[in-house]
Amino acid sequence: MADSTRSRVRRRRLDAGRNRLGALPDDVLHHTLTYLPVTEAAAAAALSSSWRHLWRSHPLVLKDKGIPEPERDALVPRALADHPGRFRSVILYDCRLASLNRELPGWPRLLVDGRTQQLLLAHPSHHLRAPPPSTVKQRDSARLLPADILRCGSLQELSLDFWTFSADLSCHADISRPQLQILTLMRIVITDRDLECLIAACPLLKSLRLTMNSPTHVRLRSKSLSCALVGLSKVEEFTVVDTPLLQRLYLFQQFNGGAVRIACVPNLRVLGYLDTRTHKLQIGDSVIRPDTMASARTVVPSVEILALAVNLGISGEVKILASFLRCFPNVETLHIESAPHKPPVTSSEPSGEHHARFYQEVSQVDCLRAHAKKMVIHDFRGDQNEFEFVKFVAKNAQELQFFLVVVSDEGILSSADKVKEIKDELQYVQFRAGISAVLWELPKAGILYRLKRAADLAINDPFQC
Repeated sequence: MADSTRSRVRRRRLDAGRNRLGALPDDVLHHTLTYLPVTEAAAAAALSSSWRHLWRSHPLVLKDKGIPEPERDALVPRALADHPGRFRSVILYDCRLASLNRELPGWPRLLVDGRTQQLLLAHPSHHLRAPPPSTVKQRDSARLLPADILRCGSLQELSLDFWTFSADLSCHADISRPQLQILTLMRIVITDRDLECLIAACPLLKSLRLTMNSPTHVRLRSKSLSCALVGLSKVEEFTVVDTPLLQRLYLFQQFNGGAVRIACVPNLRVLGYLDTRTHKLQIGDSVIRPDTMASARTVVPSVEILALAVNLGISGEVKILASFLRCFPNVETLHIESAPHKPPVTSSEPSGEHHARFYQEVSQVDCLRAHAKKMVIHDFRGDQNEFEFVKFVAKNAQELQFFLVVVSDEGILSSADKVKEIKDELQYVQFRAGISAVLWELPKAGILYRLKRAADLAINDPFQC
């Protein structure tokens, strides 16, 4: 044990009666400091003689959240420059590129030299407003991602928000991502080819999140990836090419829909939300249509938990729903999001009196009949077409053990009479012996909470309320 360490231990023992915090081991004290804003952590270290060495002797944890606005431009570069050790975590929600370049030229290289493990760089939010057309090129050049960020071979987690990748940046031979396990890209300007290259060049990548990025054609190829969260708001074609270890594919922000193509996913267990209103599903080389029947070329047998969005009042969507279900014959847990049609349903669409008839016309669905053990209908509003679907499930799901109806629309939750009406009508639905519909009144969770659950593989069912 070094002399300086022995001195600190003796000093802490003497002060133990007066200062129990000071008697704690260095690792515990440093862990405590990491929960404080950087300004408070620095102040605490300055006030306590036993804490002063902690800031420099342990891996840096730097978060700009909570730093007062006047001090931020100077404090962040100074914290990076003054710390001699490794950087465990650098989280900059307000990454001011101009001030960083001015106060600390070469700061990206400092992240490399500091062997940073976790890095989040988000461009300032006040830059997100749509600029005049004449300033677009200037804006993009002002937020070019420094090349050294991708040369940080120690990174295990990287999150980038509102940056532009320079041409062929992700494919440079000297770019290193050998330890990267978690990658988040939000509002990133990058070519289709570079995105594919970036993902494929991360040999240990486990978790991927793509949200509102520029590519319209996304090809997902990874030998290590186990979880992918993909926002499809700008994607015209999303293809899972070769992901042998992928267990979970969570699709969200489906404003425009597009083609969803699934090729090699032998271990895919959780999939959703597929949207019957907008998605064109393709399994291998087969495009799934309303009359598609199950075959060896059109099924993904590994999927056990499936989530679908559908307007249950549109006969065409119900038929697509049945075709989608046939593609996943071994589903045991099924989530249905009852989605209203936008724009509103036209007069040519079937009215309530036709609902029972067109459910009778739906061809048999094997996964519903022989495998589904649990079903949840989300955003239930109590429309007649929804009740007809519940009756269809009750009649056909022979292995069903649990059926949950979730009322989450704020308008319905505020109406006790409407909730009672839904409960009363559900009681008349005849399930097989021992099964009945359970009603939950629950506000819909926000997107950030749902994405957090979806990224956690310890949570078995990310669609569960």
